[in-house]
Amino acid sequence: MRVAVVLLASVAALSVIHAQQRDYPRDLFNTGQPVSGTTPFPNYDPYRLDELFRKRHEVELQMFDVINEAALRRDPKLKRAIDLYGKDLGYIPLLAVAHYKYVFGDKSQLDWLLAEDAKGGFARDSLVMIVFGYMDEWDRTILRFKEHDKVADGAAAEVLREGMEIRRRIYGADRFKRAWDAVKIK
Repeated sequence: MRVAVVLLASVAALSVIHAQQRDYPRDLFNTGQPVSGTTPFPNYDPYRLDELFRKRHEVELQMFDVINEAALRRDPKLKRAIDLYGKDLGYIPLLAVAHYKYVFGDKSQLDWLLAEDAKGGFARDSLVMIVFGYMDEWDRTILRFKEHDKVADGAAAEVLREGMEIRRRIYGADRFKRAWDAVKIK
């Protein structure tokens, strides 16, 4: 009985090894071609998934930037795509979608952004601070900047400073300073 089990395990292992060493035609692994016209990868690389996963994050950050710019420009043309893709955009782009919807009248989106930021507590590197940098809202966002500023360090401080610098560059350093000075932490 033991010999039969060892023999079956050996045959199974050899078939796996044989399958792993075989070269398959690359067109078998080109699901995207009929959808988007992609070409298959030139060869098999088990580490490619790591690379693609990292690029996915990069693409989400690029979508985040496109949506924030559309909001800043008050460009209604992006609404169709936002409605079409909805929650499938991913968490990072959805932060920018909240800004976009806020610009076009859905003021509840500011509450959602504040709640998302509060989930992790102050002094974390929240991309909500970047969204606030783009937003033309001068009470609650400046207050949140100040609350983070009291405790932020490391990556959180960098993200906070970037959001504040974006605000200064878009709306002017003088306007930012006046708003900063006017808002008091309770």
